[in-house]
Amino acid sequence: MWKTGTLSYSEFENELHDFIDRSRHAEDSWTVELSQGKRKVKYLIKHQVKLRHFTVTEGETGQQTINEDNSWGVEEDDGDRCASSSDAQSDVNAEFFKYEYHIVYSHSYSVPVLYFTASHQDGKLVSLEEVWKTVPDVYCKRLEYERWTFLTQQEHPHLSIPFYQLHPCHTADMMKAALDATTDRSVNYLVTWLSTVGPVVGLNISSAYSI
Repeated sequence: MWKTGTLSYSEFENELHDFIDRSRHAEDSWTVELSQGKRKVKYLIKHQVKLRHFTVTEGETGQQTINEDNSWGVEEDDGDRCASSSDAQSDVNAEFFKYEYHIVYSHSYSVPVLYFTASHQDGKLVSLEEVWKTVPDVYCKRLEYERWTFLTQQEHPHLSIPFYQLHPCHTADMMKAALDATTDRSVNYLVTWLSTVGPVVGLNISSAYSI
């Protein structure tokens, strides 16, 4: 199965339902959405709040400098924006970004694609440059020469509004290598894939998904 690293939509849908079962076991918050329009297809959604910490130093002239320490905390978004905003304001050296992640099947590439949006606590969208600042240092070096093709802004295929996208052009090759390296028959394609690409944009998969 998946010898080429790709999968059909029907296989994607099967993996999606298994993924949701694993998500519930892991007490994670992924949900299934049905697209609007003539062709009904399923995709996955997750909301997450990330808290970024920084320090403020004051120089000899009294001018303050904000030093981003790239330290992030993750909280599940329960939909209560006011509560999240209040929590962030209680820590003067922190701000939160609100993320919305979508896993959508690409018929062009026959692989899943990770779309996401990010906004500040005031609702202002996070720019692509700001998104790159949130990428963990371990990935920045590796992606330095393909950053503008790896992470791009595209129209969401089902919502027709701008989202950030992790481009799927290398997904099939990556998944072929990953799946060839495992003999575990219970492996879930989406878990294996998301465990690899998710951390680039702060989306980590619990080890409970592998149980």
